[in-house]
Amino acid sequence: MSWDYTRYRARCTTCGHIGVCLQGSDDWGRSSTKWEGFESCPPDPTEVARKKTDARNMRARCKCGSTEILVEERLTDPS
Repeated sequence: MSWDYTRYRARCTTCGHIGVCLQGSDDWGRSSTKWEGFESCPPDPTEVARKKTDARNMRARCKCGSTEILVEERLTDPS
């Protein structure tokens, strides 16, 4: 069982800071979200308990304090 990740360009809508969103999935249909260039914060425990999100789906917070992060185009893998 392995995880596959897709990288997307991400931008803070407040200050314009650029980072990367890594969205992953595995053979069992589970998903995860990780961030590069932004602080990764765990999701709200109430959302996890009500099965609205998975505990592996991290939320992004920019260095300016904003959580309004726009996920943009897919980045190609360097090969």
